[in-house]
Amino acid sequence: MNKKYVTLDKKWKEILFAASGFGPNLLMILMGAFFTDAINPAALPSGSYQAISTACFILPAIFPLLWALSKIFDGLVDIPLAALTDSLKTKWGKRRPPIAICFIPMVLSYLFCWIPVFGEGATHQLGNTIWIVSWALVFFSSYTMSLIAFYGSLSTVCATDNQRLRVSSFKSFFDTITYCLVYALVPLLLDAFKMHIDKFAMILLPLMATMLIPLFMIKEGDKFEAKAIKEGYDITPLKDEEKVGIVESIKLTFTNKPFLRWCVVNCCSFFGLQMFLVAMNAMITGGMGMNGTEMAILNTCAFAPVPLMLYLFNKLKARKGLRFAYQTCLLSFAFCILTFVINNRIIMGDDNKTLQLIIGALGGVVGSWAIGSFFMMPYLIPAQISSVEEKLTKKNHSAMYFAAQAFTTSIVSAIASSLVYENIKMFFINKNLDVVWAENAIDASFLLHTSVNGVYNLGTLLVPVIVSIFCIIGFIFAFKMPKHYSPEEVAKEIGLEEEYNKNKDLFPQEKVTLYDEESILVNSALWVLSGSLFGFIWQYLIINSVDKFDNVKNKLVHFIMGIFVPLYYGVTAYKLNKKIVKKLNSFGHNVKDLSVLHLILGLIGLNIISLIIMQKQLNSLLKEIECVN
Repeated sequence: MNKKYVTLDKKWKEILFAASGFGPNLLMILMGAFFTDAINPAALPSGSYQAISTACFILPAIFPLLWALSKIFDGLVDIPLAALTDSLKTKWGKRRPPIAICFIPMVLSYLFCWIPVFGEGATHQLGNTIWIVSWALVFFSSYTMSLIAFYGSLSTVCATDNQRLRVSSFKSFFDTITYCLVYALVPLLLDAFKMHIDKFAMILLPLMATMLIPLFMIKEGDKFEAKAIKEGYDITPLKDEEKVGIVESIKLTFTNKPFLRWCVVNCCSFFGLQMFLVAMNAMITGGMGMNGTEMAILNTCAFAPVPLMLYLFNKLKARKGLRFAYQTCLLSFAFCILTFVINNRIIMGDDNKTLQLIIGALGGVVGSWAIGSFFMMPYLIPAQISSVEEKLTKKNHSAMYFAAQAFTTSIVSAIASSLVYENIKMFFINKNLDVVWAENAIDASFLLHTSVNGVYNLGTLLVPVIVSIFCIIGFIFAFKMPKHYSPEEVAKEIGLEEEYNKNKDLFPQEKVTLYDEESILVNSALWVLSGSLFGFIWQYLIINSVDKFDNVKNKLVHFIMGIFVPLYYGVTAYKLNKKIVKKLNSFGHNVKDLSVLHLILGLIGLNIISLIIMQKQLNSLLKEIECVN
């Protein structure tokens, strides 16, 4: 038998496999971005759709601690769960059963977290706190078990290092889409459909089904092995795997030098990233005073360029090494995050939206250089390390590396998003730098003896500074990482240099063609997709707004044509801008007609720029109409 069985033998299978975690990750990111503010909207503007209601459903004094403990528990339980899936022996294999068993508990527990069954009011806060934390424990455990089993399969389903890099990159693309949806599109949709975040989360719940994809793609178990052997395939890596006990697995993982050095750096960047993501909505809507559309603009600038930036990142990695490329990402993120301080209302004021958008957009583009690598690295490095170890020692405990990484990041996440952010967001400040603790801005205004507009949330000012500091710390620690994380470097670091020299044939020297030939089209397509997903909705909202003061005939036809014939947007934009300019002129504004510019931008595919310009004019017009009415 000399034929090697390749699970992902076609490119579409690589892409589909990488998409497995799309649904669960999207809903987990949605929870991380909106959940704590949704049940305790102290840092949000009154009446925000990003909250379940105006009420605080939990006890602010104890919920952050319990929420942090639940995340730490999530990290702790990862270890035995990873050992279970690494050592599991069933006729269906070792990775598929945990995914199948955990799916229903994962879906139901997520749903129940968003339903504070005890209702509103101070007397019900304790009951809701216990209810939410209890279901969160179930969700975190089942979600993590599913994802760990999925991640653990990467070292075996990928036949080569090149394929592993490719699948990791595809996964990062899907992560980009999830972040675009959550941070760019969701705020816009909530405002457009006047829908509160809890209802929106429930509508998205069926997307959890993507987690079932590995059940059909991971080839393992008695039935598969018998069939593969009969067809003449060599599956010795599957049959000859040495069972690794939990104690040995933990020891191998936590004494692995290249993995530990990565964990230190990853914890620093994850601390900053997690705090930034959980606080971003409050920093933009509360701290910067922006609406859903303006928030979508800023987040699109940050997330839309990610596929292109990831392409450039891998080009730099090939020339300068993985460590150097990642260090540039940490520095760029440290820089861009400080634009949130500059753009805060306490510094910028309330009447400088255009300048805020320019500064925020530039900062977002700079930060997009880092975001793609933040998605890819935690998936790529543990899989690379475990693959080298497995080939040289026949010990497959890849899930434990992901569990150990999740354990460390769970603790970091608990500290960053629960203990730190959930507490500092309860502090408010005025321009005299007086600081008070309060449950919301209205209470703070009474304590500070000023109007609500004169009160600013201190947490939204402190978060960017904290994030920047931790990125710089991560940059410094990164000097201890291997330069490339190549098989040779990994083998030398873990004391298997002699075994590597004897078995170099297990690591064929491939020409890395992925980023020069195979996926530039995928990168370009996803760049357009990540920037246009919410753009279609945004376009409809503009059409609908214009229709309210100047009838737009066949508006649905124009919208649909703009989706399926992207260049047609230029024609639509030309007509819409004519109506906006005409109406503004009727109010006495001397507005320059840029309709031809919108036509050109649409024809060359720069719809986003057109939408930004048009939305700015439309906002001014809607204010005029509101004043008249």
